[in-house]
Amino acid sequence: MREPFGGPISQGSPMREPSGAPAPRGVLFPELLASSEPAPPARPRGARLRKGLARVLLWSLITVGAFRGLVPDRAGPAHTGPATSGSATALSAEAPAQHQAEAVAAAFLREYLTVGEDRAARAQRLGQLTVRGVDLRRSVSVPTGTAQYTDLVVPAGSRPVVGGVEVTVVAHVLQVRADGYRDGGTLAFVVPLAVRREGIGIAGRPRPTTVPFGSRLSLPRPRAVPPSMSQVARRVAHEAVVALVTSDKAALARLGGGRAPSTRPLPSGWRTVSIGPAEVTGPAGALAAQVPVRARPPTGDVSYSLPVRVQLKAGPHGVTVQQIDGGGSP
Repeated sequence: MREPFGGPISQGSPMREPSGAPAPRGVLFPELLASSEPAPPARPRGARLRKGLARVLLWSLITVGAFRGLVPDRAGPAHTGPATSGSATALSAEAPAQHQAEAVAAAFLREYLTVGEDRAARAQRLGQLTVRGVDLRRSVSVPTGTAQYTDLVVPAGSRPVVGGVEVTVVAHVLQVRADGYRDGGTLAFVVPLAVRREGIGIAGRPRPTTVPFGSRLSLPRPRAVPPSMSQVARRVAHEAVVALVTSDKAALARLGGGRAPSTRPLPSGWRTVSIGPAEVTGPAGALAAQVPVRARPPTGDVSYSLPVRVQLKAGPHGVTVQQIDGGGSP
């Protein structure tokens, strides 16, 4: 006998019939009614409860771990010692937020110090940068017929405070009248900012602070060079700059003691007008000089005095040139 789509069925085919009483009427597969293994014993209720609690605890730990892996730690690692690879990563993550706060503070102070005829438009621009409740009306008062604006606004540092950051901004102010411009001076303000998850906003009126200028600072004077060496160094440095400007390779090799020194010419397009006397700026152990060169940029007739630095070396055969730096490309 052959079944469709199958092979012959042998007489010894291991097909078992259910044992015991005949199957109930209407059951197609009575062998499924037979149980080959006894049912497992019922577990006590306390064991089932403990198993359920263990499952809840396990899934809770999995959920918390996944959440912490997706959401970054807002507090961040505390930086208490020298910068390492881990702390450098934390500082690099904070840098964009600091730059953003400084940019917002500079943009705000520009609008804050700019006062023209349209006061309503100014108030609207300021309102877009401040948090709710900050009133800046009548915060800047200018005389009638005078307008004020800034031609330079630069952030000069920041420090964190509770709820935000304070940014110091330096601005140069110009006042405009019918008879022309008037210098309003260089001013510095501390701008308070509120930092929230939604963004950054000005948290109050800026307060004035000291302009971080060091006009009374004095640079350390280098140790005095012997007069004879100083005179030779000034002459050699001046000749080196002349050779640089005129592209005199033979003179450069001679001044370098038989080998041309490393050089950086003036920036491309700058035209030399005159070369001034050199000034020694380094001690005998690190002999250096600075030569003023008056030059014009690629466009325009205005000339500028540019310092060209010359590194020298005092040896048994006299003073030689090691490097000439005019500020351009090597």
